[in-house]
Amino acid sequence: MDNSNNTKKQTSLTAVFYNRSYGFMIVPYAVERNMRCRIAIEPTISLSTKISEGDLGSAVKEGIKIAINAPETDIERNEVNEFWKQTKYKGFRGFANHFQSINVNQCDNLLRIEKWVSTSQNGYGKDDSQKPIELSATITDAELGAIIKKIFEAENCCKDK
Repeated sequence: MDNSNNTKKQTSLTAVFYNRSYGFMIVPYAVERNMRCRIAIEPTISLSTKISEGDLGSAVKEGIKIAINAPETDIERNEVNEFWKQTKYKGFRGFANHFQSINVNQCDNLLRIEKWVSTSQNGYGKDDSQKPIELSATITDAELGAIIKKIFEAENCCKDK
């Protein structure tokens, strides 16, 4: 049996950023052609703080779909998404000081959600105090959106005044 078309494992990375005043930013990532690292690509999906759980989950799944289908990109040709410039922060470090972050990785039919925290050096680093959440990629949009909001609520980000 020829499995040549199925030998490449489908993986993706999508970041979700949240700021109480701004809302959500969903940013897909692609593999950089030469360095083999992940870099942010267009489009950025921006959503208000009042977005429903279903619409948030749907938008995150759309970001994952974009990341899965993204071709390798080239940082030297300026194919980098400087999404933080859509906010009032012109530098990534300033952005990271004001936006919470989670990474949503998909590998085959599994989603792995990890909380990231702002660092003084690189912008964000993995929050080792929290275990990653693993769930089926077939989770409903509303369930995914509820989990994401709950992660941010743990940091007192999404609560209404």
